[in-house]
Amino acid sequence: MHAETISQDFDFDYSNQLKGLETKRFNKNNKPAPIGYVGTGILAAPFMFIGGMVDKFSSSSGIMNYKFLIYSISPIFYLSASYILLIKSLNILNFKFDNLKFLIFFLGSGVTYYAFERFSMTHSYEFFTTSLLIYSCAKYYKKSNLNNRYAILIPIAIFFGLATRWTNYFLLIIPIIFKLILKSDKKLIINPYFVLTSVASLSTFLYLSYAIYGVISLDPRTSYQVSSSVVEIAQIQVNKNIYIEYFDRIINIFVTKEFGIIYFMPILSFTVFITIFLIFKNILTKNKFDKVGLYYLIACFQPLLIVAIWRSTGSAYGFRYLLTLYPLSIIFYFYLKKHYRLFFIDKVIIIFSILSILSLLFFETTPDTQLSLERIYNSFGKYTRYTQPNYLLGLFKSFIIFDSYLKIFTTSFFGAICFKFLIVVFGKNNLIDLLGNFGLPTSNPDFIIYLENLELISVDKFIFLILFGLSIYIYMLKNLVKNN
Repeated sequence: MHAETISQDFDFDYSNQLKGLETKRFNKNNKPAPIGYVGTGILAAPFMFIGGMVDKFSSSSGIMNYKFLIYSISPIFYLSASYILLIKSLNILNFKFDNLKFLIFFLGSGVTYYAFERFSMTHSYEFFTTSLLIYSCAKYYKKSNLNNRYAILIPIAIFFGLATRWTNYFLLIIPIIFKLILKSDKKLIINPYFVLTSVASLSTFLYLSYAIYGVISLDPRTSYQVSSSVVEIAQIQVNKNIYIEYFDRIINIFVTKEFGIIYFMPILSFTVFITIFLIFKNILTKNKFDKVGLYYLIACFQPLLIVAIWRSTGSAYGFRYLLTLYPLSIIFYFYLKKHYRLFFIDKVIIIFSILSILSLLFFETTPDTQLSLERIYNSFGKYTRYTQPNYLLGLFKSFIIFDSYLKIFTTSFFGAICFKFLIVVFGKNNLIDLLGNFGLPTSNPDFIIYLENLELISVDKFIFLILFGLSIYIYMLKNLVKNN
């Protein structure tokens, strides 16, 4: 919605987008606005604008126009950019890594679900802004680099990261982490380029708050119109000592069968465990305090505590509010590998990362891997919808169910291409009869709707997506070759 009003209307008046829904979203002094934050819309707006221009000069028809199509690939673009930025960052930091292993770690985050399936959600964009900040910090603090453009880029990356999700305060710690990693004596805080850009970024942030919500605010509760204090929110459903309660909740985030991050975000979980262990070990054996590790833990626990407060995975795949940490966790893992022998842990993380990749494929393929539509108790004991407290067990069960593989193929882009080709060759009705002869469940209403939608999508849309995918693949391959 943000992307549409920016790219089509060139304003922050949402009255036409929210017509009839004014009271169901943010509304103050008769000014309606989306609840979600504007950063995603700013980043996606150029894609929607280009799509809109293509529609004006083409005879696009059917259920998918180019405005929607090109908008939908924006998170894939930003996720691909994140991949390249992280590789470049590792090279700048002189951290040795294997390309295949890095790819497994990257895909094991779960973020690809939000790039390809839930492309209107913030997480691919958050992933990108964190990656951009990491790259900017690595370039700035590298001793041989005297270019101040990265002092400008750092606050811009932080601005986009906070504009995408106002609660991503941990981004402010990332420059400190990289200053310590690179042992730099550069003082970013007094760099005039950094100061001026920071002031401009803060002013822009406050202007956007006023333009969208009618108030100048840095408070993330503004868009949700929440009046309760943070302390009051944090004490909801706390039935014992608050420290014990939150310790239990954080442990649950790591080990729960409902997307526990040990299994589905292994780089994040294991870097936290390793860092805690090393901090105590260095204090006890070397009487030495690890500042880098401490700042990393502070960065990680800020989003972890937010999840603990909400007591929810986020009503979608995985602990989605933690995805923004993953680029930092990947870089920090290779930092740890450079200084410590992690051979066994490395193997474990690879195994869990592969499990996480498989989890993305099998998500929602069976009832045991689907989120509940009715209210049930989640792993935090919260009575809510869109949860699956036994997801891990359901995932293993889905591996031996044949229908899971059919659903994976059918819902994949490759499957869509195959079915589109068959529809063009045989026609929809003849194809249904043909598939029925092979004993496939062609009477399924969802499958019929799927074929009807494919029939309506024109071939040029498929050609466009194939060319886009090839372009991304070739560009990423070139960067991998450079790395080798």
